[in-house]
Amino acid sequence: MVVVTSFVAWGQKLLWVQRAIEPKRGRWAIPGGFLESGEALAAGAARELREEAGVLVDPDAMSLYMTGTITFIDQVFLGFRATVDSGAVNPGPESLAAAFYDRHECPWEDVAYPEVNDAIRQAYDDLETGRFDVWETQMTPDRYLREMVVKES
Repeated sequence: MVVVTSFVAWGQKLLWVQRAIEPKRGRWAIPGGFLESGEALAAGAARELREEAGVLVDPDAMSLYMTGTITFIDQVFLGFRATVDSGAVNPGPESLAAAFYDRHECPWEDVAYPEVNDAIRQAYDDLETGRFDVWETQMTPDRYLREMVVKES
């Protein structure tokens, strides 16, 4: 299965959603989900973003940001990044809430999938430096490995 996710920035803040569905109901995550059959990669990420947070981003305005595998659940991961001009959100039925958080105010203690925390921290680091490489990653239950930079910005 292919998982697409969106690292959406508004200034130095990233968009988070609080899950309204299992697994991990009530926990916070970066918007994302499964690619649908026949769907283009960025279009899938934009759809998940719209469904979960009510944030509209043109798929053509999204840039590939992270690729890799989630070894413990046999999934391929593709992360896209985008920026928005407004912090307006409108959570859909899959989300209890949606909000933009900087790295110090985000809900680290209530993250749905803590194995991706390092990837999220990398996104915050990149926001601070303004440098957005494309990362190839491997995620395991106990750690996140940034294996290599595929394309430097």
